[in-house]
Amino acid sequence: MKEKTIAFLHRNAKTIALILIPLNIILAYFVYNSINSEVEFQKVAKVRIAENIQKLKDLRQVQIAYKKVNHTYANNFESLADFLENGYIPIIKAIGETPDTLINGEQMSDKQAYEMGLISRDTNYVKAYETVFDTTYLNSRKLPPNINSLISVPNSNAEYSIAAGQVEKGKVLVQVFEISTTYGTIFSGLDSENRSYDLNSLLKVGSMDEASLNGNWGE
Repeated sequence: MKEKTIAFLHRNAKTIALILIPLNIILAYFVYNSINSEVEFQKVAKVRIAENIQKLKDLRQVQIAYKKVNHTYANNFESLADFLENGYIPIIKAIGETPDTLINGEQMSDKQAYEMGLISRDTNYVKAYETVFDTTYLNSRKLPPNINSLISVPNSNAEYSIAAGQVEKGKVLVQVFEISTTYGTIFSGLDSENRSYDLNSLLKVGSMDEASLNGNWGE
């Protein structure tokens, strides 16, 4: 009886082993595929985030120039696009030099020299696009920005969100703006569930809560 029991267990052990082998292979495949999928996702995610950071930097550049001319930030993309395509930015050039003269014990200022006719100013108007995206700025990026797609989130059918307003800082009202999109939008078309990103979190530049021109990507 004992020998029959041992033989029975031996046969069943072989059967179980034969069953477990393919199961282990399948399990190993899914584990490998899961790891490989995560690696591939992170590669694509890194590229997409970089693309959006560059576009947010471009939009910030436009907002800064827009404010210099209009004394406020744009709260919609229509105004921003019209400024970039059709607007002009004044470039003031000083002619002459302020002399090293003391007035009431202090160095003469450019304003005083101008009022005294010692220097003059020449104002030229340059197209907004040429000023906003000048040679220095373009050298910081690989390709010139495309105006027609500047407000579009890459790899999606969505546009960035834009807001502008004022916040109080030291009892003074300061102009602010914010341009943003969600990580969920950035990862459109990807299997982004259960990854290391909060899909509802924002990638943004500027802030509606404080006077900041920085992006929240750690610049």
